[in-house]
Amino acid sequence: MEAFPFYITNYSLKKHKCNSYLKFRNFLILKMSRKKRPSIYDVAKKAGVGIATVSRVLNNSRFVKKQTKELVLKIIKELDYIPDFFARNLVKKTSKTIGLLIPDIINPVFSEMAKGISDKAFDSNYTVYLCNTDSTVKKEIEFVKNLLEKHVDGIIFISTEMSKYEGDFEHYLYLHKKNIPIVFINGMLKNIDIPFVRINEVKAGYTATNYMLKKGLRKIAFLGGSTNFIPTREKIEGYTKAFKEFGLSINKKYIILDNFDIESGYRDAIKLLEMDDRPEGIITASDVLAIEVVKASNLKGIKIPSELEVIGFDDISFASIYNPSITTIAQPKYDMGAIALNLLVDLINKKELKKKNILINPELIIRESCP
Repeated sequence: MEAFPFYITNYSLKKHKCNSYLKFRNFLILKMSRKKRPSIYDVAKKAGVGIATVSRVLNNSRFVKKQTKELVLKIIKELDYIPDFFARNLVKKTSKTIGLLIPDIINPVFSEMAKGISDKAFDSNYTVYLCNTDSTVKKEIEFVKNLLEKHVDGIIFISTEMSKYEGDFEHYLYLHKKNIPIVFINGMLKNIDIPFVRINEVKAGYTATNYMLKKGLRKIAFLGGSTNFIPTREKIEGYTKAFKEFGLSINKKYIILDNFDIESGYRDAIKLLEMDDRPEGIITASDVLAIEVVKASNLKGIKIPSELEVIGFDDISFASIYNPSITTIAQPKYDMGAIALNLLVDLINKKELKKKNILINPELIIRESCP
């Protein structure tokens, strides 16, 4: 009789009504009467071959005669044999699994990148463990430990701790030292040879600012996250570069660096709009923040784009259908995920990477908020 992973007590049975009890009893009978799942040994025995031959057939080896292969496949079908995935890959010293760590699964930027990774992983016969860190390094480290216990073949990190200039990087250094394949998206470690896929943040900040300056705007604000984040600091660098090219000085009161969340974005937008000398244009570090600027403008009765122009960043799907639609600096999120996955698979297969550090140029998408 098959052992059960739970105990049955009189108390637990009394808690159920009659129908529930009968369903529970029938379930137990079904479990006890269920036949043992056929193993690779059963297939080998019925086919009259060794288990090594069955394994070769399962792995589509060319070192098996056609007649033998057809026989083994026939027996597998008859017995309804399901190969033990982990046992098969243990022999190959691979799990065909990868870990994916992201700070916020709800954020449409990260979810689209994750889709690119997932789709390409499926094409390469890999399974993805998705881990949501809630932007905390403590969770990130715990997830890394759990993934290593599952013997993943590699890990992709999207905008986690490595997107900061200063942070807790010990787990990355450990993985790197142990030659465990890892790839970063939207992050990097200085002087550490870990492959990454990033948008050119400096060019993103420059492109948005340059576009507004060419339109004749001069009082241009920037709304983003902390300068401890690489993307924020680099966007500011591009913002500053554009002003210098026009021979203009920057009014620091127009730069508000807080958090990337909705609440702080709305609050900071109100601060900008309540200034006596309010900005003519606002550039934000994300489309989510840009939408909060539009909401705050509606509250204050400020018309967009006639009284205020807004440029976001990311080009999330909602940006194109919002009213007004958001002018934005687009990054190819799905493609970035797919590229990162391909890099990781090449690392896992010990292939030499032609290019380890991939910097992607952003694209200005002009819409109603800043036509």
